[in-house]
Amino acid sequence: MGKLAGFVHTTPATISMAEKFMVRCAPGVEIVHLYNGLVKRDNFANRIGITPKSNLVRWTGFARELEAAGCDIIVSCCSLMSRATAYAAQAVDVPFIQLDAVMQDTAANGYGLIGVINTTEYVVPYVTENMQKCAQASGKQPELLFSNNNSVLALFNAGDFDNHDRIVLEDMKRLEARGVDCILMGQIPFALMEEKIKAAVFSVPVLVAGEAAFRHVAALLGA
Repeated sequence: MGKLAGFVHTTPATISMAEKFMVRCAPGVEIVHLYNGLVKRDNFANRIGITPKSNLVRWTGFARELEAAGCDIIVSCCSLMSRATAYAAQAVDVPFIQLDAVMQDTAANGYGLIGVINTTEYVVPYVTENMQKCAQASGKQPELLFSNNNSVLALFNAGDFDNHDRIVLEDMKRLEARGVDCILMGQIPFALMEEKIKAAVFSVPVLVAGEAAFRHVAALLGA
């Protein structure tokens, strides 16, 4: 039998995104998805920086279900669930990874002043925490500069992707003008913008959980 990859989602938009990049980066790998909107609801019902126990339980259940289905790797597609991913990874014997961790590791170990695009303040503690963990091994201490444009997420949730993307690109240009060494896209769904980001042309590297992150998934699969 061929390889099987499982993806766990809290927003429907990342399902088609994962399909697109896996076809490009890991052709021939079978893909299955689990989506549960209650995870997102419970995240935003709690205080910023709190991963509710209900979501730790859900993520663990999803991991065990996907492992039982024969998945060779499980991928979390929600930037608010890094703690839950680490927690649930202990309950399975196949890799359970956080998709955006690939780009966070690159940013933390390669750059000093990092501009982070975020459209919700809820993601700030998780990005900060993960970047600190990534930098510990190299002894570096990157400085993070968040865009903190918290009005844009409503556009994304409403399906107004054109205006969402336009504002995000404007925020990226503002960070670029402030002299950052790279721009880290702090939420996984920004990978939906990868082609627009390439077309906009930036003078600093832009790290987004798109093709590079999915090529990492393919490498872990040996695909």
